[in-house]
Amino acid sequence: MSEFDLLSSQWEDAYRAYTAAEDANRYAGAVDPEKVARLVASCREVASVWRNLAALPKTDWWAKAAALHAADMFEHHAAATETRTLGWQEGQ
Repeated sequence: MSEFDLLSSQWEDAYRAYTAAEDANRYAGAVDPEKVARLVASCREVASVWRNLAALPKTDWWAKAAALHAADMFEHHAAATETRTLGWQEGQ
């Protein structure tokens, strides 16, 4: 299996976990710290795999730019979720 194929499989697994965590968190009534932690971790895992895909030597420049932008967006989502959750917890 090529490195690209391995990373593609890792990305699919990470994105599946992110989708499940996002859905579970979206429909939670109160803030559930465990669900939030899973969402944040899954965002960071997807970002990490995007960065690894961008780092492959044969990745075209435009694909690197797109992958790095996607990674940044998932990191931003993780940070925003943490910040929002801390605000909710402090307001209780």
